[in-house]
Amino acid sequence: MSLWDDLKKKAADANPELAAKAAQALSKAKDLVVEAGQKAAPVLKEASEKAAAYASEKTPILKAQALKAIDDAKVRRAELKERAKHDKAARDEMIRTMYDISLSAEDPNFIDEPFNHYDRQLCFFVVSGQVLDSQKRNQTHLSASHSHSSGGGYMINGYGSVGGSSSSMHVSSHNIQEHEFWVQLADGKEACFQFANSNVRIREGQHISMLFARPSDSQTGTMVALYNHNAEANYSICSAAEINQRFNLYTVEPGLFNRTEVTTTRSRLLQELERRLGQLAKYSALHGNVAVQGQLIEGNAQP
Repeated sequence: MSLWDDLKKKAADANPELAAKAAQALSKAKDLVVEAGQKAAPVLKEASEKAAAYASEKTPILKAQALKAIDDAKVRRAELKERAKHDKAARDEMIRTMYDISLSAEDPNFIDEPFNHYDRQLCFFVVSGQVLDSQKRNQTHLSASHSHSSGGGYMINGYGSVGGSSSSMHVSSHNIQEHEFWVQLADGKEACFQFANSNVRIREGQHISMLFARPSDSQTGTMVALYNHNAEANYSICSAAEINQRFNLYTVEPGLFNRTEVTTTRSRLLQELERRLGQLAKYSALHGNVAVQGQLIEGNAQP
């Protein structure tokens, strides 16, 4: 017998009438709680349905507001760009605000925010799903180089000498670990993805979100990052420098007279691109789970 039961027994023995009344009051209180719960259930259900309906009605409004903010920013950039042709102050302002964004990673519509670099624009989309199979394998790539040289010589009236010639070939090899995995999408279809990155760790059954980048004038994207929701880990597939080269955002080589300008512009671009990738990693972590069945998270355009 517990201490509480012992105390209750002693109280009942000391005053049976009071103990009986207390038990009756407790029983009545339990009945009232059950009755209150039964009465509250329909009210709570109605409130929950109203909240869901309100959220459903408000979502398109929030989406429209977010897209309007992005469009307004686009209009402002266009106006500033036009003024910058004849106004140095406007050009400085255009360069200063070039990478500004209208939304934050917490906003579900952040994925619609493009990355701008002068006239270049990079868009993003996320595909999420469940890993069905994951394999890594080493691939050996061979390369060869060949060189040939001829000896010199001279001939005068049929007399002279000619040097010999030589030829050599050099063969080298290097290993690349390729990662191939299958993902089940929302419609039940299975898709295969590949990249050369030995650091990405995923396994069967885990939910992942893959971040793709694409030029604004193309519907074809390149995977640049992957977020593992089960492990809560983000993996970089392409660095900012690789994205810059792949999409030709800014590949100007510094010369004698523009070295400082080119170096400064490139450094700022890579820094801002790294910052955006970090924001998109946070976005994938926060919102990628809504697409764990494989749906696409993107704005108006489809990949």
